[in-house]
Amino acid sequence: MRLFMSVAVVVLSTMPALAGGASVSGSWSGEMRQIDPTQEDKYPMTLTLAGAKGTSSYPTLNCSGAWSRIAVTKEGYAIFKETVVNEPGATCIDGVVIVYPDAGKLVLGWFAAFEGTPSLASAVLAKDAK
Repeated sequence: MRLFMSVAVVVLSTMPALAGGASVSGSWSGEMRQIDPTQEDKYPMTLTLAGAKGTSSYPTLNCSGAWSRIAVTKEGYAIFKETVVNEPGATCIDGVVIVYPDAGKLVLGWFAAFEGTPSLASAVLAKDAK
């Protein structure tokens, strides 16, 4: 049983494409729209995904993130845990991200909770030219 589980984990963690054959690997960029209970913000983001890992950058917020894929649904949604690294003075927080490739774009939804309130963000990212 352990061998089967180990093989299954390796196979799932190296899958380059999601259901339907659409790949989320590559470099993506666009504008994130974040909605909190008291305000709404927009800011640029870049994202690079390679298999089960990725990195994000939020240059105007002075933070970045390391992404680790935690699941893929049969419908093709990939779920990632984002662990944030803040530059001095930045206040970004860790969160959970769901991505889905659609119409040549990457649709992204992000969720976190901070001091008992939800924080939500979404984006439609375009694949960067090679």
